[in-house]
Amino acid sequence: MQQIPDTDSTDFADLMDFIATSGRTRNGTFVNENADQLVMNMWADRAQAMTQSLVAVAKASSVLGNR
Repeated sequence: MQQIPDTDSTDFADLMDFIATSGRTRNGTFVNENADQLVMNMWADRAQAMTQSLVAVAKASSVLGNR
């Protein structure tokens, strides 16, 4: 997998087009990549952090609800 380009670059815009079209676009350097794999790698850390945050909120809510 390639490095994720800077978010202010044309390469990043091309990457977003590639992902949004499920690999049908042929712009940029990502045309040989699997779009689903790119999405999974890009968002895995964020998804894990969001899940942990939701679990923390749920635990805090259940503790506060028992008072």
